[in-house]
Amino acid sequence: MATSESPDTNHDDKTTMIPQSNLPPIANLSLTQDLSHNPSTRPHKRYRPKSSSLPTSLVRTFHLHDHNTSNPNQTTTTTTPTEITLQLFSDRTFLSLTQLHGKIGSLFLCSIEESVIDNSTTYEIRTLLGTGVANTIDVDKEVAFREVLVRRIAEGVVRFVRRGAGVSESTILGGEGGCVLPPLVVGVGLRPGGLRGVDQLREMVDAVMEVYEEGWRRKTRVGGGLVGMEGPD
Repeated sequence: MATSESPDTNHDDKTTMIPQSNLPPIANLSLTQDLSHNPSTRPHKRYRPKSSSLPTSLVRTFHLHDHNTSNPNQTTTTTTPTEITLQLFSDRTFLSLTQLHGKIGSLFLCSIEESVIDNSTTYEIRTLLGTGVANTIDVDKEVAFREVLVRRIAEGVVRFVRRGAGVSESTILGGEGGCVLPPLVVGVGLRPGGLRGVDQLREMVDAVMEVYEEGWRRKTRVGGGLVGMEGPD
């Protein structure tokens, strides 16, 4: 007599557990959902520095007159676009005066020191980069003109700082270590041409000081001081 075997009721059923996933079901996936789960497509967090931590910067363009003293018969005057750039850092001031389509030309460093002992102000000017006078008529005079230009700019800065401190332009401030303000880094890129005169020198200095004073008015509105370039960069 044939007998049929019944299922073993004592046999343990072992079920494989599939870990849960946070991903959406495959049937519900779309192109947009797929990209949103790709870490490389997620937007990156960007940080923007505060305006108070950046140097005060200005760029102005002036049309300065050409005074060609090498040609006394010249009766007409022309103007040359001159770009002046200012950046006020906490440890130095950068100024650039260029007529060479943005090129710096020669670069100078001017250190300014005051002495309360003999009531004097000392200006030390060093050339950091080039002379920029390869195509000029008289190289020595052109180099001297650039150094005098830097000196006159530095003198104007010192007078402005003293006025801002509430003293006369001839009063020694006597800052820490004898330094009235951080050094000036000045770029000079002048258009090749004839020898330049006093009128052109004065016009260049006036234009640079106009930009410098405007930059300081902006800086002091943020909360900086004049003496020693105190305040945020």
